[in-house]
Amino acid sequence: MLATKEDILQIATSKTLTYQQKLFSLANAAERMISPVELLGYTEEEWEYIQNQMICDLNEGYAIYRPRYILPDYSVYIKNGCKFLELPAPQDLEECLDGLLILYSHVPSITSFPVFIGHLDRLLEPFITDEEADFKKIKRFLNHIDKTITDSFCHADIGPYETRAGKLILRAVIELENPTPNMSIKYDKNKTSREFAELAAKACLLVSKPSFANDLYYTKDLGEYAMASCYNALPMAGGAYTLTRLRLGTIAKAATSTDDMVENWMPKVAKLALSTMDKRHRFLVEKSNYFETSFLVKEGFIHAHNFTSMLAIVGLADAVNHLLRLEGSEETFGMSKRGDEIATRILDQLEATNAAHTGVYVQRTNNHYLLHAQVGASLHEEDKDNTPAHRIRVGEEPALLEHLKQSAPFHRYFPSGTGDLFAFDQTYVDHLDAIVDIVDGAFALNYRYITTYLKNTDLIRVTGYLVKKSEVAKARADQAVLRDTTWFGSGTDLNAHVFDRSLREQEEILL
Repeated sequence: MLATKEDILQIATSKTLTYQQKLFSLANAAERMISPVELLGYTEEEWEYIQNQMICDLNEGYAIYRPRYILPDYSVYIKNGCKFLELPAPQDLEECLDGLLILYSHVPSITSFPVFIGHLDRLLEPFITDEEADFKKIKRFLNHIDKTITDSFCHADIGPYETRAGKLILRAVIELENPTPNMSIKYDKNKTSREFAELAAKACLLVSKPSFANDLYYTKDLGEYAMASCYNALPMAGGAYTLTRLRLGTIAKAATSTDDMVENWMPKVAKLALSTMDKRHRFLVEKSNYFETSFLVKEGFIHAHNFTSMLAIVGLADAVNHLLRLEGSEETFGMSKRGDEIATRILDQLEATNAAHTGVYVQRTNNHYLLHAQVGASLHEEDKDNTPAHRIRVGEEPALLEHLKQSAPFHRYFPSGTGDLFAFDQTYVDHLDAIVDIVDGAFALNYRYITTYLKNTDLIRVTGYLVKKSEVAKARADQAVLRDTTWFGSGTDLNAHVFDRSLREQEEILL
């Protein structure tokens, strides 16, 4: 949405924002001062559907000067160093860690922080010589990231193969209990050792990371990829120009029937969203000069032809529940065969509409945008009626096995990322083999991404990112907090009650 002078003054005088948060918020407001109708060529109809909240541009801004998500190939630094930053190729672990930290401060994104910091185990493994000494260095490195990249959308990957560095990283994240960096393990049961998988499962339970990404599935769809930000699968040495989401729960409220929703509203709103994405791409590629000026491009860390964009959805459950009520049913999404049929029709229509659209500057993904199941946000009152992604509303979840079977078919629609979350009780820490079995079972059902956590811990996974509940309590008491994602987590919890997901108890293993 457009920013005003009042927005700027409110940011400047806030008692709850740190200096850095004010700086970034003011920069975002500046991007939103110019109307996209004037600057980007949006039609009045496109702008109308952003203002009526059916299309949400996540307040990205309109004077776009860098891609939303950038995924550098940090192995370029390991091999060649970085001429622009006057960094030689590292010769030992300390030089490697120091150089990476310097690089991170020069990698932009929509948050002004890097959303991808590399396949850390692969980057560090060649320099591991003394595991105990190196563990201390890795732990300091990860703690430095948490205290300077104050945004839980910062993401690291490990796996699929077991490495000494990977085990040290997992040991460090368990001890630190920090929200940042978010983390995924690229998991393939034919490549990932059982011991390494169980260590990752232990970390996932205790500190909500790493989540498990279906490496075989993502590689089939995307080729060389990385997980970034929340759980966004994007081309390596590239990324995403933009992310625009459709609030399905909001759109459904305008529909008079399921047929009206599927045949009229879905293609209409999706086409408008796709058109705005085209226009954003043209400005970024043709006018912003980002790709002409960035050292990341000049030295081969990223390549313009590896970028794409994401058309996302939220609120599938809310849309389906509304349409079920129009049909006279009191069933709810997740516990309704008819609800699943409606959801499939909606997503089939979205997939077809996207496939019929030729995107701009997205050759890497066959000239099409990637569908994405977005984690949700708290940007407007309408977000209260739009549950994250295609997830079942909290409080309406079926038993674990039925939940996995219900949600699995929807993962196929979202090559740029989707995921489901399950809160477990403390007894699962003694049954790590069972957690890995659950992951294997989910991936056999064609899950793309799954994550677990212990419900009684302070560090909790909100949707695709992590927060500390103690920090959320401070934010709700109008105190300044270190990480901006704390506000997002607080808002998402108020909207979707994500802190109260159904607890999966040990007995469910036996089902």
